[in-house]
Order: sequence, then structure tokens, then C-alpha cells
Amino acid sequence: MTDKKVPQAIPVTDKSANIKKTEEVFEKKKASVEALLEGTEAGAIWNEIKDKTIEIFALPNQTIALHAAPALVEPSKLYLLTRSSSVLPAIETAVGKNYTVELADKYTVVGRAVVPLTRK
Repeated sequence: MTDKKVPQAIPVTDKSANIKKTEEVFEKKKASVEALLEGTEAGAIWNEIKDKTIEIFALPNQTIALHAAPALVEPSKLYLLTRSSSVLPAIETAVGKNYTVELADKYTVVGRAVVPLTRK
């Protein structure tokens, strides 16, 4: 009789653990970028808009910070990496007329709106 090797079962991975780890990495990266943006115009814009509530996917208590993270591109404007492109209209609505929001390549660019000069 020969010894046959019995194949080992493939371990089942816990998807929720993988998702949790991905979320932890995302939060650590976002925290380090926020520290680097401190003292710049992009950092000031992020601090002003990150806690604004948005209405997306019919979920309660959603903020911009839950769906976007700042990226280091240029210090005069805020560049966001969004988790979904469908968050763009929600961000535009949340920030109002004080900011301009546009999509550029893989970034959502947020800048201060130019106040028109009026004659008195």
C-alpha cells in the first residue's frame, strides 16, 4: 500500500477582516497626508469641509471625510481621492457656492470660489 498525500483544505479567508485592514491602512494614510497639508491652503480647505454632511446612497450621517481623502498634489488647491465618482455631486451640494469642485483625472479638485468685484 502506498502513502497517498491527501490535499489540504484551502483556508477560508475572512472578508470582513480584509476590509477592516484596508480601512485601517486608508485611515493611517489619510492621517499622514493631513499632517503634511497642515499650514497650506489645501489643509485649510480640508479642515473646513471634511465634516460637512452629504446626502449619498440614502445613508444617514455621511460626511465628506468618509467618502474622500486628501492627496498631496498642489498646496493652493485641495485634491481629493474619492472612493466613488458618484460622490462628486454630493460634495458640490455640500460645499455650496464658497468653493469650486471639478473632476480632473483621478482627483476631485476643490478650490475657493473667486468672489466677483462689485462697484459701489
